[in-house]
Amino acid sequence: MNENGFRDFLNDLEDAGQLKHIKKPVDCRQLSSLGDQVNEATIFENIIDYPGWRVATALVSTRKRLAIAMGCPENRVAFEFESKSTRPIKPISVKSAPCQEIVMEGDNVDLTTIPLPMMHLFDGGPYISGTFAISNDPEHGSNVGCYRLMYRTPNETGIDLVSPSDMRFYYQRALDKGEPLPIAIAVGVHPLDMLAASYKAPIDIDELALAGGLRGQALEMVKCKSLDLEVPADAEMILEGELLPIGWTADEGPFGEFSQISGDVKWNPVFRIKCITHRRDPIFYMLQMPWENDWLAAPVTEAAGLQALRIASVQPVDIRAPVGSCGYWSLIASIKKRPGEGKNAVAALLSVAEVKFVIVTDEDIDIYDPDELDWAIAFRVQANQDAIILEGARAKHIDPSVKSWLLGKGGLPTTAKLGIDATIPEGVPKILYRRIKNYGRDRFKLEDFE
Repeated sequence: MNENGFRDFLNDLEDAGQLKHIKKPVDCRQLSSLGDQVNEATIFENIIDYPGWRVATALVSTRKRLAIAMGCPENRVAFEFESKSTRPIKPISVKSAPCQEIVMEGDNVDLTTIPLPMMHLFDGGPYISGTFAISNDPEHGSNVGCYRLMYRTPNETGIDLVSPSDMRFYYQRALDKGEPLPIAIAVGVHPLDMLAASYKAPIDIDELALAGGLRGQALEMVKCKSLDLEVPADAEMILEGELLPIGWTADEGPFGEFSQISGDVKWNPVFRIKCITHRRDPIFYMLQMPWENDWLAAPVTEAAGLQALRIASVQPVDIRAPVGSCGYWSLIASIKKRPGEGKNAVAALLSVAEVKFVIVTDEDIDIYDPDELDWAIAFRVQANQDAIILEGARAKHIDPSVKSWLLGKGGLPTTAKLGIDATIPEGVPKILYRRIKNYGRDRFKLEDFE
């Protein structure tokens, strides 16, 4: 069995003093509120009315814990992700797996036997927030993504499939034929697997091999009990079923989005579950919104930005997807600039997924210091020359400013994007940006006069 599974990560957190155990009885309706208050990753050991189940949450709600998952310093997470993503390792198949120790099929399928939490005040129902969703297309092969599920009935959920994605594309192809799309949902996988699943990879890239590259070893996969799909053997729980061929017709939401906003009701497909399998002593993973989602989004966005810069022949120094924009909508980068590359870098970063705001600086600017960024924008930017606006670019529904409610069922929104080239302008001597340095600072020490 792999040594980089979900439970191995829990052990890593324990060893780092980052895992808390709560043994007092907890109701499912209390889980999210308590998870929002903890400082450490937490396992609730005693869930009322769900004997044998535990619930883990806040596993990657800080950059520090994400760095533990990646096995690197906090400021190298994006670079480590980028490096490992270039060395994919194909998954391997196994005959048996812990995720299938308990099997519920047919009429025995019952989501109410799982401790599904009520997460936010205005949510449309209990949610499964941390998923690893696997689908397959006859032409394009397997795909993995992360899509939340809202409880509807004991064997049905809603699924958030409004944004552009490969699985949405697969579903549309099946829908055009009047056919359901078989999918399998794994819950309780290593955070590196979820990073691979959320990476905006080209459709011909195997996210399972990417996850293997991030782990440094092949994922072990086992065949589903009711579908011709394979799932991670070391997962905690698997939901097997199909997206019904009804299109975007069922209400789903509201939900507390990773945008830190309580979202609106959406029209989405329905996921009908044929089989549930899980470990004998399962741990349900409640991905705590918004911070776990935001910190998982940041290195994926940053790594995509690094790749975009390199493709544009721009040498990056550092990059940051601020958590204030949810690790998703903004990118700030410093570069080793050659003439014209400030604008090239802005254009490259604006091409990343739904990133809508970009700042590019020279390497002398600390992009983690907001005062440094303000200084660069104040003295290196002319608005009519260094601000770039792109209209009609791809957007995401949960950004209220795109007014997605005007689009109707299944409509895809667009947005305007803004980039600021805050590098030293061409033609301006660098000496004009020489910083103040006090006379004798290197020779005169305050402690000598105290």
